[in-house]
Amino acid sequence: MLTSFFSKSKPINYILLSIAIVMGYFFSLIMAQEVTLDPGSLAVHGASVFLMVFAVLLLDFIIRKNNVTKNNTFAILLFVLFTLLVPQVYASPRFILANIFVLLATRRMLSLTTEKNTEKKIFDATMYITLASFCYGWAILFFIVLYPAIINKTTPTIKYLCIPVVGFLGITTLGVSYQLLVEDSYTWLYEWFPGKDFDISGYTTTALLIPTMLLLALLLFMGGARIMSLPSLPKKEKPSAVTMLLIAVISVGIVLANSSKNGSELLFLFAPIATVTSNYIEAGVGKERRVFNELLLWALVIIVLLLGIL
Repeated sequence: MLTSFFSKSKPINYILLSIAIVMGYFFSLIMAQEVTLDPGSLAVHGASVFLMVFAVLLLDFIIRKNNVTKNNTFAILLFVLFTLLVPQVYASPRFILANIFVLLATRRMLSLTTEKNTEKKIFDATMYITLASFCYGWAILFFIVLYPAIINKTTPTIKYLCIPVVGFLGITTLGVSYQLLVEDSYTWLYEWFPGKDFDISGYTTTALLIPTMLLLALLLFMGGARIMSLPSLPKKEKPSAVTMLLIAVISVGIVLANSSKNGSELLFLFAPIATVTSNYIEAGVGKERRVFNELLLWALVIIVLLLGIL
């Protein structure tokens, strides 16, 4: 049973999920007939696979380190299944890198519940969000999550609220200076934000319609269940739960704002949806809930296989 197997954090779980990421990547290349063996292409393929595996392991580290989920591998299983469900994410190393920076920023925001090294944590989160926006401009919207995380601290101060502004300006200045030294141009600034387009007609193809509807259904159902459970959560867990829910909401906005809706932008939804779904699965104690959880995981696996065949 999938729920029993992934309810524990064993090395075999990580090995199997890493293999699935690698196999999914090369299967997507074969289906797209884009397999090339020259050194440049191999380097790009290797970097993309490494970044995706790193993102999976990073997500697992973040949620376990900050007690976002219990000690299981449901979240990374779901993240991998979502990746296989939307293999278009493999085609955009820029989005993969941006998502990794967002995950690193998430780690620092979740750790703000403790009073230790607060200034450093806020600056680190600022730096990672800014770097993510360098990869994809609309990732800058995650600053909307950072400020509530700061305010939710037991002792927020004006200094803490000013750090993101100062940090953002400083890092951006370094970026502009680098571009001037290397390219001798301000063009990068004009291309920072790719423009917005809320037209969702790109999701009408079967390859994107089914995964998108499934992700939205999980977000609405599992996110709603998480919101309903907030009053009963222990006080120390509430800030993390609220942060992950806010990240999910902002991720939806980022997906909608993307001008070229080819599926790669859905990557930003994977981590928050995987997390809230994992929270729902691990909270099931009754027989009916355990059966539902098992059917849910198997349904996702079957959908992944059917879409891969089709």
